[in-house]
Amino acid sequence: MSVNDSQAVQATARHLVVALESYEPHVRELVSGWLDMELYLTVSAEVDDLKLCCSTLPELSVPWVSLLISHAELVHCLWRSSQPVPPRRYEVERRLDEHLESVRWLRARAKMIAGAPGNARA
Repeated sequence: MSVNDSQAVQATARHLVVALESYEPHVRELVSGWLDMELYLTVSAEVDDLKLCCSTLPELSVPWVSLLISHAELVHCLWRSSQPVPPRRYEVERRLDEHLESVRWLRARAKMIAGAPGNARA
């Protein structure tokens, strides 16, 4: 990999870290304010941005897919919460916790690639 390629990969990883830091509070807000369509569209656009970043960083495939699956499971659980027989509150909280763990995992891996201080590339 050339120096320019390496710099591009690191820049994409840094962008991903920043995008995840913006995404996480929006997801938390979405859980507390489900059915806010404007916020849902914001979160959906952020997921699209995360996807673009991850598509150029194949070493993040596994944590990206984990995040994508946990996001879908969380949104499905939130949707069910607006139905006549909603899930128990602990189920929503469990899905959120699982999703936030996926966010942390992807962010940690992206930081390694970005060459953040204190991180070694795995």
